[in-house]
Amino acid sequence: MKNRTKKIVRSLSEIFEGLPWYGESVMRKLENVPYVIGYKTCNPESHSVAQIVGHLIAWKIYAVEKLKSNANFSIEIDSEDDWAHIEVHSAKEWEELKRKLVAAQSKIYELLDEKEDDSFLDKKVQGKDYNFEHLLNGIIQHDIYHIGQIGLIESQLKKKEIDSGVFRI
Repeated sequence: MKNRTKKIVRSLSEIFEGLPWYGESVMRKLENVPYVIGYKTCNPESHSVAQIVGHLIAWKIYAVEKLKSNANFSIEIDSEDDWAHIEVHSAKEWEELKRKLVAAQSKIYELLDEKEDDSFLDKKVQGKDYNFEHLLNGIIQHDIYHIGQIGLIESQLKKKEIDSGVFRI
């Protein structure tokens, strides 16, 4: 039986591309962010939307590698692997970045679909103090956390950019 896995996949999907109760999903929010603010920040110390998307990709790839039993794959917190320097200067680059995010999410779905039952969820992630259920629920929580950041950045930049015609009212 894969009841717990199916529940996790439903949650992953709802948050990523569905209709979560709190508002917009990750992809719905990103579809409404114009590429011209993708590389901008609200202040010099904060991350841009593009960097946050890169960060989401990094941790989805982390989950993929752990689901593939890659014990050697790791991401050091606050490293270049965790927060890559990403700039978006065209609609094409913005679409490519979003495609990479979708591909990483799709790979998680694919690997979860290959599991025969829920027993893997209780197994420890190699080299970690948590199991796969905790890891996957963490990916869900991670998406929710960062979609809030993206929304905040978007709303603050929208106020600054409204007169430039970047946002349509």
